Amino acid sequence: MSIREGFVARFGEADAAAIEAAAREHSNGINSTRTGSDPFRWAIAIAIGYQCMELGRYRAHHGIVTPWTDLKAWIIEHGNLKDHDGDVDYLSMFIGTYNEYVGKGASQ
Repeated sequence: MSIREGFVARFGEADAAAIEAAAREHSNGINSTRTGSDPFRWAIAIAIGYQCMELGRYRAHHGIVTPWTDLKAWIIEHGNLKDHDGDVDYLSMFIGTYNEYVGKGASQ
């Protein structure tokens, strides 16, 4: 089962599509030229970097309804971001936002 299929099985198509749309909205030529071997993993990474799933007003803007705590726990356990081979939000990467998702502990 792909990461997207697992996500949809747990949270539904609407939130998967909302995360993909959020990532496309934030793609800017720097974080979007390489989605990698798993475009949904890229969408998750971009949405994490831009806090689309975390902050209330951003969640509302993008139409993401699943609580952030549930999404975050699932991403850590099933998202395999350490295996992501595409672009990310590089500023977020620089400040450690992705650390806990790739097994390096929480960002500082």
